Amino acid sequence: MKCRRIAALVLAGMMFAGTLSTVPAHAEADNMRVTLNGEALADGGYIIDGKTYVSVRQLQDALQAFVHFDEKTKKLYVEKPNVHMLLFQGKNPFGKVETGRTSFSVLVQVDSLKTEVDSIRLTITDPKGNTSTIQEKEDKGLKGKDNFWFRSEEYKYDFKSQGVYTINCYMRQKNGDYTLLSQLKVEAVK
Repeated sequence: MKCRRIAALVLAGMMFAGTLSTVPAHAEADNMRVTLNGEALADGGYIIDGKTYVSVRQLQDALQAFVHFDEKTKKLYVEKPNVHMLLFQGKNPFGKVETGRTSFSVLVQVDSLKTEVDSIRLTITDPKGNTSTIQEKEDKGLKGKDNFWFRSEEYKYDFKSQGVYTINCYMRQKNGDYTLLSQLKVEAVK
C-alpha cells in the first residue's frame, strides 16, 4: 500500500508540473516511457525543457482517482478515496479459486470519498483481457456519503483457465463517466 501511495504522489507531482505550465513554441519534446507498478502506460509522456509532461486523463485510471480540471480557476483536482474489496463464496472470503463455474459476491468498502457519486460498477477481466460486468447499480442513496459498504449480488462465473483474474471497481461522478477506483487480483488454479 505504501508503494502505491508513493507512486501516486510521484505521478501527481508529474501531473502538476506538466499541466500547470505552458510550453514555449520553440521547445523540443523528447518522448518518455511511463510505467506504473511495472506496466507501461499507453501514451507515455514528454520531456520539454527539462519538465515532465504526462496526460492527466491517461493517469486517471493508473492513479485510480477522480481527476478534474477546472478551466475557470485553472486548478487540477485529484481525489483518491480509499476503496477496498473482498471476494466471498457464500460467507467465506477467498483470494484463490479453482477453475470452473462458481458463484461469488464482492464486498466493497469505501471511505474518504469527497466526490459525489451516483453509481457503482463491478467487472471481472480474465487472463486474456475479456471483461464481464458483475453488477452495475445506480444508487441515489450514495449522494453525499463519504463512506459506505456495498455488497454485490451473487454472480455466477466460469473461471475457464488458470491465471490471474482482475476484479475492477468503478464509480460514476454525478453527471460524469465511470472512473476506475480499485482493483483486486484473484488467481484461478486447478
